[in-house]
Amino acid sequence: MKKKFSGLLLLLLHTVLVAQAANERVIKIHFLYGSRPAKGYKNMETKWFGGLKGGHVSIEVDADVIGFVPVEGVHIFPRKRKKNSRFLVEPLPEWQQDTATLKYTTVIIPVTDQQYEQIKQIHQAYCQQPPYDYAFFGMRCAAATNEILSRLDITKSKTKGGFVVSTFYPQLLRRRLLRQAEKNNWSVHRQAGRNSRKWEKE
Repeated sequence: MKKKFSGLLLLLLHTVLVAQAANERVIKIHFLYGSRPAKGYKNMETKWFGGLKGGHVSIEVDADVIGFVPVEGVHIFPRKRKKNSRFLVEPLPEWQQDTATLKYTTVIIPVTDQQYEQIKQIHQAYCQQPPYDYAFFGMRCAAATNEILSRLDITKSKTKGGFVVSTFYPQLLRRRLLRQAEKNNWSVHRQAGRNSRKWEKE
């Protein structure tokens, strides 16, 4: 009788833990690696902004992938007026199709209900009115992602200049979050890129 009761208790506990895991709130930080055309493919592939130190960072929430991008061209220094920036929202299926052959690392971060609602509110506000210009010596995708994460207390809060300097290119933020992932046991997903491009190594 005791064995049956213990078995039933373990089964119930397992069911509760599985249900909790299924309902766990997460946000996903997607890091596209910097790259350039591989040898022998220069006629097939194009150069991308930033080369091997370039890439892109975006945040997935509620099956939408949101990233900070320029509207057209790139300002050298940030401007207060006529901001050349927007937060682009791409539905997850479209994003998955667009990135199927690209090198990515995704850091999956568990968040509280409060943090989850907070980031949705931030994205809604930022998509309506970007708070800063997109500029080479200013806020770009990595710095913008870092700024948003800092508002959730996932990364350290800094001044705007601090975000620019400490997150000048995606690799700096990626390495920081990968260290946090190892420390906090966050899940990490890696995807290899197509052979026609030489990808940033890590």
